[in-house]
Amino acid sequence: MLALLAACGSGSSGGTKGDASTLDKDQAGVTTAAGGAQVLAKGDPVKGGSLTMGMYAPVESLDPAGPSASGSLPQRAIFDSLFTYDVNGNIAPKLAKGIETKDNGATWTMTLPSGVKFSDGTPFNSEAVEANLERIGADGSQSRSAGDVRQIASMTTPNDTTLVMKLAKPSMVFPKIFVWGQPGAPGMVPSPTAVKKYGAQFGLHPVGAGPFMVKSFKPDGEIDLVRNPNYYQKGLPYLDALTMVPAVDTQSRLSAAEAGDIDFANTQSATDLVAASKAGLVTLKQPASTYYDLLFNLKKAPFNDVTFRKAVIEAIDLDALNQATFDGLQTPMSGIFPSTNPYYDEAAGWPTYDPDDAKKLVAAYKAKGGNPSFSLTTTSPPEFQKQATVMQQMLKDVGITMKINVSDQPTMVTEALSGNYQAQHRFTEVDAEVDQQLRQLYHTGSAGNNGQAGDPTVDKLLDQLQTVPVSDTAKRKDLYNQLQVAFAKWLPIAPLIEHQNGWYLGDKVGGFPGNFPGSAVVDFAKVWATK
Repeated sequence: MLALLAACGSGSSGGTKGDASTLDKDQAGVTTAAGGAQVLAKGDPVKGGSLTMGMYAPVESLDPAGPSASGSLPQRAIFDSLFTYDVNGNIAPKLAKGIETKDNGATWTMTLPSGVKFSDGTPFNSEAVEANLERIGADGSQSRSAGDVRQIASMTTPNDTTLVMKLAKPSMVFPKIFVWGQPGAPGMVPSPTAVKKYGAQFGLHPVGAGPFMVKSFKPDGEIDLVRNPNYYQKGLPYLDALTMVPAVDTQSRLSAAEAGDIDFANTQSATDLVAASKAGLVTLKQPASTYYDLLFNLKKAPFNDVTFRKAVIEAIDLDALNQATFDGLQTPMSGIFPSTNPYYDEAAGWPTYDPDDAKKLVAAYKAKGGNPSFSLTTTSPPEFQKQATVMQQMLKDVGITMKINVSDQPTMVTEALSGNYQAQHRFTEVDAEVDQQLRQLYHTGSAGNNGQAGDPTVDKLLDQLQTVPVSDTAKRKDLYNQLQVAFAKWLPIAPLIEHQNGWYLGDKVGGFPGNFPGSAVVDFAKVWATK
């Protein structure tokens, strides 16, 4: 997943002291599914009704081929996805039936179902998937998956249910680009009829083959979805309608849930979940693969100097930051992978809190003529504001001046794409099988590399991972270990605090399936309301 920008956060709800035991209490209808996600089922599924979800960021466009990540949840309700991950981290069919290679990753054949249609009646077939890939990979594409798709040298459609893709060079992990949990994934296929009709305005009039259709959408406003009566999974979705409303402010979002103005919302904060639990809402903890970080512009001073990047990382006391922002309930990062990742290597050599060494590095940077100051672009939710303020003082203590600029999601996206920033306060995701995400975020040739520069060693290791089957866990583990060491030398970001992913639900929610394994994605078709 592209690094999700800062406005995609949620966090400390202000004043509620953390009590982790609150989240471990028994709740009626709540169980833990395979993969670790808590789920809710108040009896058997009920069909009909409507629910309202509070979104943690406004959405400008619902085009999955666009540059922004803030619309990823509603997009998946509209488009569904070709593939997902199962509980073991293996690629599993979703809308597609399968994908295979018989020549060690040089050619991949995708098999699609017959008889499926987009919600506008257009056939969902191999030509539609081919058209989507051509659109994403076209010159001038703003999709974060453009580089992924450009691996394809040629495509053919022998029939309506078969797409054959020949790659420029073999890749044994190529199918990952079609997985549900991948932001901006090529696995979300739009109706080619609608794309042709609306052109650049398609993001305002999206049409997919997912469980819901768009009834109305106002950029940065409410998204009203209604049941797709022709959804390919019989009996789904359960809901007649699903409304998604922006609810950016953390405390206001929780208050709206308490008042019944919204029925469910997600969070990345343990303190939010504690506050929701104490307010009488159902809370569902989810496996976390996301974390807060500082993204450095590697082409601009001062972050074009690895000495300064290391000084910033060593100046930040992550334990104190965690305590100040999340009552100590979350996990400080130590490297590019969260501790929950199966490939996490604590011996990779990532710099730790060391203010004395940070002062020496700052002095060395100044001796070279460098100016130890920079601007950090953050956003308005309180957990971002608090983190920024605490870090500002920590950096000041070692001789670094940090100016805090507060911005909104669209502006941060534009700045990230253009490189018009020094550092951004945001969060990123690293799933269990992460090489595809890392390619998007850090490979020199990736359109999603918002750090604006790559590293030869990292590029080489990411390229090698493309050639190793997912089943060869020993070889992949060795390459991932080498990769974490390479990142510890390069230091393109400053990882901060792991998220505690979760949802809180009001009384009207009768069933909630939890997140798909290894992602923040929910199958909204399987959410139901009480009668």
